[in-house]
Amino acid sequence: MYGVKSLSEALQQIGFVCLGCGACCRGDEETSRVIISPQEIDIIGSATGMDHDTIVIPYPELIDSESGGRYTFEWCLRMENGRCLFHSEDGRCSLYPARPWICRTYPFALDGESLVVSECPGIGGKMTKDEATELASALLLRRDAEEEEERGVKKVFSSSPVPEGKTVVFDSRGMWSIHG
Repeated sequence: MYGVKSLSEALQQIGFVCLGCGACCRGDEETSRVIISPQEIDIIGSATGMDHDTIVIPYPELIDSESGGRYTFEWCLRMENGRCLFHSEDGRCSLYPARPWICRTYPFALDGESLVVSECPGIGGKMTKDEATELASALLLRRDAEEEEERGVKKVFSSSPVPEGKTVVFDSRGMWSIHG
């Protein structure tokens, strides 16, 4: 099981330096989905003054229910013109201080106890011990937040039948009807 020290050592051995290329902020909605929690949506809304529907879209892979409805479990940051809504024309993140966990920890993620490394041109760059420790701490906090959201979604899903003919999103705060 990873702790901050062992994860930090693993990260430092792999190495990473953000090149500021913005490749992780661009792409199509199929390959560049940034999944975020309701709490992260709130943080982004507070930082930008934007409302929920301007910030996110439902995760696009819908599941058919026995009642004839459809559902999904997650929210994704909205993309515009092949890039994240918050990836500015100058190539910078206009949301940087309030960016979601996935953006703070990219190109790394924890899948259970496995460290996952996504493709990124910054992989292999020399990291300081402090940088690796900061990233390791963020990864562990991200994993905890994701597990908490998953528990909340399971609780809501188990007690909320999908309405007949409706399309809904389940998150830790409830079941949300979506249109379109």
